[in-house]
Amino acid sequence: MRSLLESSEVAQWRCLLSKPKSEHLAARHLAAEGWETYCPRVRHQRKTARGPVWFIEALFPNYIFAKFALEESRQIKSARFVRGMLDFTTDGGVVDSGAIMDLQAHFPDAEPFTVEIVPSAGDHVELAEGAFRGVSAVVTRLLPGAQRAQILLEFLGSPRHMEVPLHQLISFHDPRVTAFSRATAHHRPASVAGLVP
Repeated sequence: MRSLLESSEVAQWRCLLSKPKSEHLAARHLAAEGWETYCPRVRHQRKTARGPVWFIEALFPNYIFAKFALEESRQIKSARFVRGMLDFTTDGGVVDSGAIMDLQAHFPDAEPFTVEIVPSAGDHVELAEGAFRGVSAVVTRLLPGAQRAQILLEFLGSPRHMEVPLHQLISFHDPRVTAFSRATAHHRPASVAGLVP
């Protein structure tokens, strides 16, 4: 009984649910209240009607990490932009501190991790500009040094090859998966294997 009481008094990393699109706001608010938080983010470019736009999103949508004692959970759950915590687990959603350290080594909290997604041969893409805007295609090859790609699309019932600038292609790659695979290309810590896509 005493060990359980002691564990509730020890600050540990735990996983919290944030309100939608408010991960960084929840983390910032908790940090201002004195708790240590971690909310890794990725910065990536997406094609829109007004052209390419940079977006910043949480690496783990709707989740943040905070270090606190279980006895402080009521305050944490009632904090602004926090929706709840993983309190259905017996340990109150504890996350191994080694996993957090490994993530912090690859994704520092201060700045978002920038991901530039360049399609590869075989990738499914969508055209963002020109007469074929909105049409799906497959990249058949990248043209080195030209910032262009050869794509295969269906036009008037038959397959056609065309060359287009890379900036006109929308990739269907998930920026979070791409960011993690690039950041940990040489070393994927076993401790974070269950936390990432």
